[in-house]
Amino acid sequence: MNELKDPKSLHYGIIGGGLVGALLAVVLAKKGYKTDVLERRDDIRKTQLEGGRSINLALSYRGLKALEMIGLAEEVKKMCIPMIGRAVHDTNGDVRIMQYGINGEAINSISRDGLNRMLLEEGDKSDHINLHFSERCENIDLRKNEITLRN
Repeated sequence: MNELKDPKSLHYGIIGGGLVGALLAVVLAKKGYKTDVLERRDDIRKTQLEGGRSINLALSYRGLKALEMIGLAEEVKKMCIPMIGRAVHDTNGDVRIMQYGINGEAINSISRDGLNRMLLEEGDKSDHINLHFSERCENIDLRKNEITLRN
């Protein structure tokens, strides 16, 4: 029978250094877990982003709670533009404003690129995170515990 190892004694791999991968790495690092983040793109902090990504992200309460876990919520809020509702255009050309909440609740518009850069910077501060860029995941074999990368 296999003995269970202490999870903090293991080394974890995260495929993708976008918003979710970078956030997960920082959350794990703050709990003492060692991780490698493998991102197929170049480091966005050093290169111009390619097209295809949306300009802004709608950051909700849940997203802010996740950022609160790692101590970045207040800094991120400074980058946000609150959106209290949306405009709905009907087939007659009329426009209705629909609020997101009945008590002035809002979702926050934030630069996806700016938030990702901030999360990567936070990851760079940790001794528990190794960031690897231009690493394309070709295959994962869970039985052998192997990842095949192309760089």
